Amino acid sequence: MNEIYGAVIGDIAGSKYEVIEVEKFKKAFKVSKDQRMLIMSQTTPIFDKDCEITDDTILTCAITNAILKNEKYDKNLREFGLNEINLGVDKYGRSRFGGNFVKWCQGENVNSFGNGCAMRVSAVGLAFDSLEKTLIEAEKTAVCSHNFTECIKLTKAVAGAIYLARNGKSKKEIKEFCENEINQKIQFNIDDLRDNYIFSAKAELSVPQALFCFFASNSFEDCLRKSISIGGDSDTICAISCSIAGAFYAIPKQILTKAKKYIPKKYLDILETFNQKYVMK
Repeated sequence: MNEIYGAVIGDIAGSKYEVIEVEKFKKAFKVSKDQRMLIMSQTTPIFDKDCEITDDTILTCAITNAILKNEKYDKNLREFGLNEINLGVDKYGRSRFGGNFVKWCQGENVNSFGNGCAMRVSAVGLAFDSLEKTLIEAEKTAVCSHNFTECIKLTKAVAGAIYLARNGKSKKEIKEFCENEINQKIQFNIDDLRDNYIFSAKAELSVPQALFCFFASNSFEDCLRKSISIGGDSDTICAISCSIAGAFYAIPKQILTKAKKYIPKKYLDILETFNQKYVMK
């Protein structure tokens, strides 16, 4: 039982693909799906030397730590964010966080319509004993930095989906809950997404796609590979879809073992402590 690692595994696996997608998006290239589609082959490794954790893992750990210590979510998000910001750029030469989140960490009064609120919420879906409490806490994790209505709805949908998945609900039941929560049908054609989906970090233009990838999957690994194959904000789409898949399916031991090698000890310790207290209780 290692559900807390679902989002982190998705983040690591999707990290290098997100870099490719961002660069092509900035340069107004039409994104070729050829490189992405290689991931659908079982012979293509999920992880390689170009992978690493991103803000998705860091802020997932911030929320996880807040739950463990019964502390405010905004306090932990700021502390974890500032610690990483002070380290400078990531291995890809980029800021470790989006511009609005950096400003928010530094005390400016800004709010985001991005998908960061949904990619960091997985611990909420695993920690609490009722759907009602899960949704209340999910909203708390979002509103401190993302006060747009759609962001809050989508964050609650992800957390609720995780809660329902770990409590044995069917995909049909989870899908109905998500569609009711966001007041939107989650209906896409995966081939159309692979050909035409355009990179976006907006919650309303990426979280429904991530939810779809979970519903279209038949295993944890299939969810991960399908999530990469559609392109876009790959690390975050994978983090979201795999956070639900981790609660619905068993995470393969070999995938978990390889993923842990990419996780710094300070974050691994948080995840392991949470796993022992909540997931394996």
